[in-house]
Amino acid sequence: MKLHELKEKLNDLELKQYDGMQLDSGTILDAEKFVQNHISFLEANAGNITFLCYYDRLLEFYEKTQK
Repeated sequence: MKLHELKEKLNDLELKQYDGMQLDSGTILDAEKFVQNHISFLEANAGNITFLCYYDRLLEFYEKTQK
């Protein structure tokens, strides 16, 4: 899934209900801030493989919201 597609899907969610969600990398305390920050980092560093972990965490978060 491309970043713009993931961003659209995440924008459709009521993120507050996912505060406290547990991911493999830790606990999301503020889901809105988590999503906004990760998307900002990815957009500012497009094509930089160093920031791939931000995409992976966003994707894991999104997949857990769909269960």
